[in-house]
Amino acid sequence: MPRHGRAALLRLAAWFEGADPRSAHEICSAAFAVHGATHLGGPSEEPAGATSSWWNAPLAGGAAARLANALPAAPVRDHTEQRSRLRDAAESSAHWRRSAAQELRRVLAEATGGDSRIRLSTPAMEVLMELLTAALGSGDATRHPVSAGDLELGIRLHIRHDPRAAITLRGSDGDLGLEGLRLRVTSFDTPGETAAAPATESRDRPTPPSGTVLPFAREA
Repeated sequence: MPRHGRAALLRLAAWFEGADPRSAHEICSAAFAVHGATHLGGPSEEPAGATSSWWNAPLAGGAAARLANALPAAPVRDHTEQRSRLRDAAESSAHWRRSAAQELRRVLAEATGGDSRIRLSTPAMEVLMELLTAALGSGDATRHPVSAGDLELGIRLHIRHDPRAAITLRGSDGDLGLEGLRLRVTSFDTPGETAAAPATESRDRPTPPSGTVLPFAREA
């Protein structure tokens, strides 16, 4: 009964266990659609009448029928090689992500300036984009600094709004331009509130109005 599962078979067995002969016959008829069959005839020491319930009738021994064209059971496939490939791929991905995190810690240890041009490897660009998306999605960077971190990689990205700042991230897949943002990468334990503001940031700069959209530009 693969369609119903083991739980349904156990529930049916419990019904049989607590049923009287008449109820058991009705349960069997409803469950297995054997309406009209009352017992299975066969050689037995005690004869059974045609109207005897299968529940009370004596057991009759018989050999299980075997299909002539039955196919042998298919051997269980060995997935050892597949598991090994998946494990190697996961270890390789984790290695490159750790290397990417170290690269970001080195390149963005100091907050980016007014016009920064930074070249990153493909793994570092992917990790930075993950953190950038998470940080900008956590709050309004035009009102207060935002941050996002990765505990496994041990890094945190801090983002501060500066209308005069511009960053160009260069990678093998193209350049990504970010305007109005300053980026800094620290250890994961560094809270976002303690990300130091760049020394070149002016205190008398006007605050951008609420709802200002940060401009993004991507060049092929």
